[in-house]
Amino acid sequence: CCPASTPFSVPRPNTKFAENRTRMPSGDGDACYFPRDLGRGSYGGDVHCLQRFLSRKGYLNEEPTGYFGDRTAIATKRWQRDNGIDSVDGHLELASRDKYAALHNLPLPGSGRVTPDAGADQKNTCVDVCAEFTGIRDCQTRCARDARDKKHACREACQTAFGSACDRAFPASGEGGSTNFKICLSYMSASCEDTCGKFRS
Repeated sequence: CCPASTPFSVPRPNTKFAENRTRMPSGDGDACYFPRDLGRGSYGGDVHCLQRFLSRKGYLNEEPTGYFGDRTAIATKRWQRDNGIDSVDGHLELASRDKYAALHNLPLPGSGRVTPDAGADQKNTCVDVCAEFTGIRDCQTRCARDARDKKHACREACQTAFGSACDRAFPASGEGGSTNFKICLSYMSASCEDTCGKFRS
């Protein structure tokens, strides 16, 4: 039939932030932010970050792909078991996300410290981050009630924007498929570190 598609060189993306709408946050630079539950079939920057973490800790013996499949589920189960999480089912649900955040000194998901939009009844500092690949751009906003959490707002916005931009620029059904998506996501950690570095404490 047809020749196999060959992955092409994915250009290094552009990411930038704009500190936005100040209307009257320690985690390390390689930490992951999990604002949503993850399980089989999930994909994106948060999945890629989870896979990198599981690989570094020895739970996952494959290169991160950004796609949550059976191997990621098995690795997640092992991490859940080793960290005393009651629901050891291979899904990264709220109890697991809270445990990860607590272990890395990050805002707990759902705590309201970092949100996608500003609360009308309180002052917030919001950060916009955009990621762009081959003319396809995705921007995300995260707001922090406490200005000390700006670094967390920036990194969560960056991780989300980056994953979305990679998905839109290199969808699994396109030429090069998931290989190019994986290559694209491999730039995420360094790019978000560069983008959000000014907020280190």
